[in-house]
Amino acid sequence: MGQVAREVEALGVEAHTFCVDVTDWEQVKNTADTVHARWGAVDILVNSAGIAHMSNMVDTSLEDWKRLLDVNLWSIIHTVKAFAPDMRKRKSGHIVNISSGQAFFAVPTWGAYSCTKFAVDGFSEALRYELFWDGVRVTTVFPGIVRTPFYESITGGLRVRLAMKLILATASKPEAMGRLIVKGVKKNRKYVIQGMMWPIYLTKRFIPWPFEASGRVIAWFWEGQGSDSSGCAEETGYGR
Repeated sequence: MGQVAREVEALGVEAHTFCVDVTDWEQVKNTADTVHARWGAVDILVNSAGIAHMSNMVDTSLEDWKRLLDVNLWSIIHTVKAFAPDMRKRKSGHIVNISSGQAFFAVPTWGAYSCTKFAVDGFSEALRYELFWDGVRVTTVFPGIVRTPFYESITGGLRVRLAMKLILATASKPEAMGRLIVKGVKKNRKYVIQGMMWPIYLTKRFIPWPFEASGRVIAWFWEGQGSDSSGCAEETGYGR
């Protein structure tokens, strides 16, 4: 966070940083109160905190489920509840919620993670309708594979490590994803979909059977791998 602030300041822009646990409502609310008292309503709110989890859904512990929901979903609920009211009063603003390409196709062993991203998609869709008449716009972002610590820090057995190497070999640069999001905000797009995710987004709606087949094959491949097929990681960026 400090490095990003220095990079921003090097461009001649004033930067202020806050260290906040976005899963804690009181911390988020206190930060929003501080921001509003000094600068007023925010212009753009970007919700990018997220963690990953790689395991069969039945084997995912309740603690992991809670952590996934807290970070991937509740953090967005907290920030929107804390910042959106002042945006509504001012009749302007833009909210950007980072979902995932896995909201299009729930890949086996990533089911718990995908569940939270489907929820972000639904939350954002309803929010977009509700805030429209208040002049506040909402954009949902669906990244594919972006080279960030999100994937690099996933731990697990040999199969997980090999899968991560394959994934990162096809990853795009975060700067490219960032430019795509900025363009989407400027053009007031309801969706920002990374290029590699467009075929999945479109094809699944009209030709679903390949996804049924591939989902079963992937699940079979991981079947019975136990702890060798589980891993987790976290980040605060859009590395899905």
